[in-house]
Amino acid sequence: WGSRYPGVVGLWVQDSGAFLRFYGYPKVLWPYLRSTNLMERFIREVRRGTKVRDHKFPKAEAVYKLLYLESERQEGRWAERKLKGFSEVKEALEKMLQERYAPRTQTLTHNS
Repeated sequence: WGSRYPGVVGLWVQDSGAFLRFYGYPKVLWPYLRSTNLMERFIREVRRGTKVRDHKFPKAEAVYKLLYLESERQEGRWAERKLKGFSEVKEALEKMLQERYAPRTQTLTHNS
């Protein structure tokens, strides 16, 4: 594959950990992690919001505000949605995320 697709093989070797990270999550969640449906929906809603405004924003901050408000609106919809199998793996997922994002304390060692 390396001679035929050197770019793809290079990316695979370089970033295979990031590419395959979802295999570390419970198997029941894999279809959701590989799907882009939620992101596509979000982008569609943002586009719809910008069409109403005719792409006229007075400042760059106005665009950020639109993105923020749309994400808040979509978050309410996502919270109502129940993912099949999520309740089964919720505790395992919370533990994984807590281990990954827990504040790490640094200890200094002094050599005397």
